[in-house]
Amino acid sequence: MHAINFKRTAFCVILLLFLITAILPLIGTARAEEEAIALQPLIDKTPRGKVLQLGSGTYSGPATIDKPLTIKMENGKIVNESEQPALILNSGDITLDGLTIVNLYQNAAVPAVLVGSSGNRLQSLTIKTLGSGIHLRAAHNNVLTDNIIVGEKMRNRDPATVLRGNGIDLFESDDNTIKGNTIDLMQDGIYVESGKSLIVQENKVSRSRYGFHFMFTEDLLLSSNNGLMNVTGAMVMSVSNAKIRNNHFRKQNSNVHSQGLLLYDVNQSIIEGNEVQGNRVGLFIQQSRDNQLTHNQVTGNFIGLQMLDSNDNHLSANTFLSNVVPAQSVNSSDNNADGNYWDDAQVLDLTGLGFSDLPYEINPFFLKVTGSVPAFQLLFHSPGLPFLEQLFHTGTEDWLKDMSPLLKPVEAPAGDGITANYKIAALSVLLLAISLFSIYRYGGSQS
Repeated sequence: MHAINFKRTAFCVILLLFLITAILPLIGTARAEEEAIALQPLIDKTPRGKVLQLGSGTYSGPATIDKPLTIKMENGKIVNESEQPALILNSGDITLDGLTIVNLYQNAAVPAVLVGSSGNRLQSLTIKTLGSGIHLRAAHNNVLTDNIIVGEKMRNRDPATVLRGNGIDLFESDDNTIKGNTIDLMQDGIYVESGKSLIVQENKVSRSRYGFHFMFTEDLLLSSNNGLMNVTGAMVMSVSNAKIRNNHFRKQNSNVHSQGLLLYDVNQSIIEGNEVQGNRVGLFIQQSRDNQLTHNQVTGNFIGLQMLDSNDNHLSANTFLSNVVPAQSVNSSDNNADGNYWDDAQVLDLTGLGFSDLPYEINPFFLKVTGSVPAFQLLFHSPGLPFLEQLFHTGTEDWLKDMSPLLKPVEAPAGDGITANYKIAALSVLLLAISLFSIYRYGGSQS
């Protein structure tokens, strides 16, 4: 009896080993086949204008799209290890929706997606890359919305030492819309060179070099974006006719050259309703002319405003609050600053209209001294510096002055305030309704 049981046990063990030996290669083959699903043949088989639905699984790039079509994905990913972009868009009227792309070739010049055509839509993409995210080259009228682009981490490497490209990079591309994207750990979050009529709205960039970087760009709308913990929140250079509105640039302070919003050679532009908080320099303006700066909230920065070699700009209704140094200005005459709030201003209101009759003057002494001898920066905020500034209180006609500084800070733009007030009112009504219902329901039942 024991011999029979032993034989049965041995037979079962041998059969189990046989099955495991036979099944494991099949599982490995299935996995290999899953990882090796080539994307290009699937694209080639899809008729023009139709939808290619990619299911769960792993697809391999690179692939080129040279006809109008839509590609959607659920629970899958495209993995690309080649020297080419994972996807190249050569035709117009292409929609990429919900794709996850992992770009593993480490080269800042190689994007996960290269767009060389017009009239495309890229939405809800998730891109993890060791190179760049999305490049547009001579590509017009494209829409990029709600994409997530993250610099992929490498094993045993500090993310700061990995040289990546830009999250979204445009060159000679006009009339594009970039909205609602989230970018982290890239070189520049959104970089634009030689473009016009561009909308950049409601994007968030963090832990990159420049959150937003624009060069030689016309008719730019930069609105309601967030830059957090970058070297510089937004660098705007050689730009004209821009509207920079309602952006938030916070905690750009990790570098000696960090700024919240940097304007260099910016002309005939509107900068209004922005919040720059906790940066090394809040607003940095150099060689810029004929701009309107209004209703900006400049708070908690090391230097609130730094203006160099800039003329014919108008500053009004801005709030400079809790900055270590409210403002510095040198070689910037003929600017009109009127009706701003400076928390260190000595004010005297004889008319009761809320404006001081004493002008607020920004003494250029410290910048001029440290420009000649940088070592004198060690004297910053030393007890004797105010005495020296007053001693060399000459040539004030060329200083930046606010002739009518405000006695109270300027409130945030009306739109934001109204929205906040509505939310508070709605919450109050809801709490009141709950309280009345509780009293009616439970208070009455106890009597």
